[in-house]
Amino acid sequence: MKKKKKNDAKKQDKVVKGLKFIAVLCVLVIVCEAIYIGVKIYQREQNTVYVDTFAAVEKVSDGYIGVGSSDFKKSKYNSYSKSHTKAKIVKYDKDKNVLFETAYKKGIESSFNDVEETKDGYIAVGSAAYTNKQIKEHVTNGLLVLYDKKGEQVNSKKLEILDDTVFTKVEVLKDGYLVIGQSILENYTIGNDPNGGGIIIKYDFDLKEVWRANHGGSKSGIFNDLVIDDDAIYLVGKDAARYGVFAKYTLDGKKEFVKTFEFTDTIGFSSIAKIGDNFAVVGSKTVNISADDQDKITEALIAIYDKDGSVKRHKTYKINKSARFNKVIVDGDEIIAVGHTAKKDEEESTDAVNVFRYSGILAKYTFDGDEILKKQEKGSRDTYFSDILATKDGYIVVGQTSSKELGGNNKDLTSFFLTYDKKGKRQTSETVFNKVVFD
Repeated sequence: MKKKKKNDAKKQDKVVKGLKFIAVLCVLVIVCEAIYIGVKIYQREQNTVYVDTFAAVEKVSDGYIGVGSSDFKKSKYNSYSKSHTKAKIVKYDKDKNVLFETAYKKGIESSFNDVEETKDGYIAVGSAAYTNKQIKEHVTNGLLVLYDKKGEQVNSKKLEILDDTVFTKVEVLKDGYLVIGQSILENYTIGNDPNGGGIIIKYDFDLKEVWRANHGGSKSGIFNDLVIDDDAIYLVGKDAARYGVFAKYTLDGKKEFVKTFEFTDTIGFSSIAKIGDNFAVVGSKTVNISADDQDKITEALIAIYDKDGSVKRHKTYKINKSARFNKVIVDGDEIIAVGHTAKKDEEESTDAVNVFRYSGILAKYTFDGDEILKKQEKGSRDTYFSDILATKDGYIVVGQTSSKELGGNNKDLTSFFLTYDKKGKRQTSETVFNKVVFD
C-alpha cells in the first residue's frame, strides 16, 4: 500500500511539473484568442524553468532580427526576470551570433509578436501589462517600440481601447506604419462595444495616429496578418468563435468587404501570402463542429483566396486530433507552411487532466494545392514552429522547443534556429544550450 501511495505521489508530481510546462505551451498555442501567433507567456515562480521564445524573425542585409519574450535566465545581456517574462528584440549576424539583445523594461510583463526593419532601425509590436490589476485579469495594452540599429530604444507608444489590446503585425509604409491586432472586452464584462474586435491603425513616423478602423466581435475579433497589394490591404484573422476572416480595406481604412470561413479553430486564420493573383491563407479547420469542445478535431488548413474574397480551393493536413499552420510563405512556385500538432501524453495524463505533447509541422504545396511534402518534427518533449524564412539553399524555421533532439534539454523552453534544405531534410538546430548537426 505504501509503495502504491509513493508511486501515485511520484506520478502526481510528474504531472504537476508537466502541467507547468504545458501551461506555457498552451498559452503559445491559444494565445491568439487574446492576441496572436505567437506570444504572451505568464512567467512562473522563482524556481521554475527557463523560458525564451521566438514569435517572428526577419532577414536583414547583415543578418537577422527576431522578437519574442524571455525571462532572460540564461541571457548574457539582460537581468533575470524571476516572476514575469519581458519582450525581447535580438539582432544576429549572418552566422547567427548575437549582436545585441534588448529587453523592454517598462511594465511588469510584455511580449513582442512582430518586427520590421525601418530606415533608421527597427519597429517591434506586441503587448504589455503595466499594473498588477492587468496581470491579475490577464489583459494588456498594445505596444509599439522603435529601436535604432544598435538596439537602443528611440520611441514607444502604448494603446488601450477596450480592456485587452494587443498588436500582432506591423507593416512599414512610405509614410508611416500600419499596425493590426485586437482590442476586446475582459471576459467578465457584460455587453458589446462597437470599437472592439480586430483593429487596424495607421501611424506616422512619429507614432501619431492617422486613422483607425475595426471589425468583429468585441469579445473575440482579431486581425492576425496582412498583405498590401494593388493599393489595398488584405487581412486575415477571426470574427466570432471558430469563424475565420478574410478582409479587404483601402489604404485609408475604408472597409471593402469581410468574408468569413466556417469553421476554423478558436484562433482563426493566422497568416497570408500573395501567390500570383491570389492569396494563400493558413490556420486550422474544425471538421466536427457539432462535437463538444473537448472532442473537436482540428486539421491544419491552407486555403487559396482570390482578390474578391472567394475561396478557390482548400486543403487540410490531418495529424493527431489537433493541428494548425501558423505561418505561410511563398518560395518561387511553391507554398511553404509551418505550424504545430498536439497529441495526448498517455503517461503523464490523469483521469482529471489531459497533458499534451507538441510537435512542429512543415508542409510544401504547389500553387494549385498539390502536396509536395509533409514533415512532423517529433521530439522527446515539445516543439512549436512560429515563423519561417526562405533562403537560397533551404529554409530557416524559428520557434521554441524543450526537446533535446533540437538542442533543448527536455526541461527548459528555449528559442531555436532550425535549418532545412529544399527537400525538407534537417541540417542544423541552434539553441542557447546546444548546436545540433543532423546527418
